[in-house]
Amino acid sequence: MGNEKQNKQDSALSHTASAAHFAKGAMKTGKALASAAKGAAAGPYGIAAAGLWESRKLIGKILAACTALLMLPILFILMLPSLIFGTDGLDSASGEVLNDTSLIIENIAKTETSIEAILREKHDALLEAIQLDADSLGSDCEYSITDEFADQIIYESTLIISQFCASQENYTNINLTKLEKLLRDNTDNIFSYSTNVTSRVETDEETGESYTIYHYEYVVEYAGDAYFADHVFSLTEEQSTIASEYASNLHLFLFDSVYQVEINPNLTPGETGNAAVDLALTKLGTPYSQEHRNEDGYFDCSSFTYWVYSQLGISLQYDGANTASAQGRYIVENNLAIAYADLAPGDLVFYSFEVNNRYMNIGHVGIYAGDGYIIDASSSKKKVVYRPIYNTGNIVLCGRPYTE
Repeated sequence: MGNEKQNKQDSALSHTASAAHFAKGAMKTGKALASAAKGAAAGPYGIAAAGLWESRKLIGKILAACTALLMLPILFILMLPSLIFGTDGLDSASGEVLNDTSLIIENIAKTETSIEAILREKHDALLEAIQLDADSLGSDCEYSITDEFADQIIYESTLIISQFCASQENYTNINLTKLEKLLRDNTDNIFSYSTNVTSRVETDEETGESYTIYHYEYVVEYAGDAYFADHVFSLTEEQSTIASEYASNLHLFLFDSVYQVEINPNLTPGETGNAAVDLALTKLGTPYSQEHRNEDGYFDCSSFTYWVYSQLGISLQYDGANTASAQGRYIVENNLAIAYADLAPGDLVFYSFEVNNRYMNIGHVGIYAGDGYIIDASSSKKKVVYRPIYNTGNIVLCGRPYTE
């Protein structure tokens, strides 16, 4: 009996080590990791993940045995924050969740609902404080409230989920109840307000006397996503790095899952793509400017890709706009999306770095040049550059804007 029990533990250890090896390689290429995280049951990854999940009660022993082997804790072997697999904790999660994207999406939606509710509570509490202050103003005062967050509080839920998971040393603490407590206890100051006071002189029509009216404008302010790392989760530098990796991969996973972008396997690379690269290379060094993006001698990222393909008779517009997000929409709506692994010269590469409320939160686009290089109008480089493809974890869409 003892040998049988030991064999089971050894088997779990073997499966876990295999999964860890996979994760270390996939960590460098977010697209591969995101695809695996969807829970494909076939192949060695499915076996490793299944072995880990079925043996999750042995995590403590496995951790002790494998600490030196792994870049990250065994619990996060999928390089996705574990809260998405079970909001009540891993031990109570469904064994099917690794192979059922819909369950993961449900867990994320449940978590987002809680985050939204707590932030709304803090927002409304601040409004009550503002009202108390306004009610105490003198009779010669009036007030108004400027509140950009009355209808919507914009936050990066993938980052909050990832930071929470990275902050917990004990996997049994990773559950929605614990996250809710941390948020309620540590977000009292996430909303604040400033007061702008102006005055005007008015005249009483009956007496002709002048008097001063003071106007108090209360401006609601939100500390933003930067608040959570320091004030809610108190992340160390190492934990911040781990959280960033989780968020990058979860961000990519969500785009693939929520937007359901269809990859078109019938698109083949051709001379149009090569011609696009040749044209793009003639503009290296052209200054970057969003302000002057439509003027000769300047480009931003999307006006650059638009110009290149307009020379080839292709208009990268959607609904009259040619921004990066509009071009991404053009690709998706015209069934021109391709897999990252199938990139060929001339293909468009779309990035998302933050929540911006645009289509797929796209914020940047460039042209793949082949051999692992991209040509893009870079805001950080202040010009059109030819450089190795970068930040692959932030690539959310690839497209071939032509058919041969």
